[in-house]
Amino acid sequence: MGPEYQSSERSKQQDSDRFPDMTYQDMFDLVRSGIEDIEATGSIPLAMEHPHHIMPYTTLNQNTKFPSPRGDQVERPTILFEGTSSSETNPTLLPDTFLFSFTPVVTIRHPARVLPSFVRAKYHAGSGSSGAEQGTFLFELEKAARFRWERLVFESFNQDDRNPRPIVIDGDKLAQDPQSQMRMLCERLGIDANAKIEYTWDPAQIQETFSHCSKELKEAFFGTLNKSSGVIVDKNLDKPILVADERRRWAEEWGEELASQMEHLVCEAMEDYLYLRQFAV
Repeated sequence: MGPEYQSSERSKQQDSDRFPDMTYQDMFDLVRSGIEDIEATGSIPLAMEHPHHIMPYTTLNQNTKFPSPRGDQVERPTILFEGTSSSETNPTLLPDTFLFSFTPVVTIRHPARVLPSFVRAKYHAGSGSSGAEQGTFLFELEKAARFRWERLVFESFNQDDRNPRPIVIDGDKLAQDPQSQMRMLCERLGIDANAKIEYTWDPAQIQETFSHCSKELKEAFFGTLNKSSGVIVDKNLDKPILVADERRRWAEEWGEELASQMEHLVCEAMEDYLYLRQFAV
């Protein structure tokens, strides 16, 4: 998060004030150290991140309808690990020797389900589309709607017969039948699903998680997860989605202009979504 942070949601000054010395290299070193500590116990580390958070602005602004308003103001940070950095075939900021030591698990959902969920959370957190912030808001919408970032990571692992191979999970199937999907995923990973996977848990104390985020932001994006006590199964996700019908619902909730923009972004995202879905377990 420091002054090198690639997100458009906060200004450089805000990041500098909150994390004055935290560079990408500093954060990478912390993550790498944590992974080494986990592996030293004989456990398998699991990391979750949205791919666009570890990609440079030059990538995020390519072929976009709503490019970042401050994309040309952000320099690409360099992260080094064992003398290497990110090569041309690596779409992320992470060094090759680090990134390609992982087995990537890509989770996808229908864009018409992803985008309204994101918009609803943004509005709940007080970050909706208005005035001078509209350009940033639309950039964030497009970034969240697209599966281009997941596809870039997927294809980078498939180059030159590189191992390990990427795995794709259909999030809609996961929400319909979590046990079956997790069993297939664990088989691919060589993990005993019966012994290691839990489907119930104690609700988390939201104030104790993501301490760097505001209360409104945590409630908007993590409220359902933190309040849950188990996997929320939805048996209705196999119903076909008609984007035109969804647009009418979006217009009722957020107005015609935003609904039209959302419809366009969903349609644009379908190509990468369908490409990845054909590889889903």
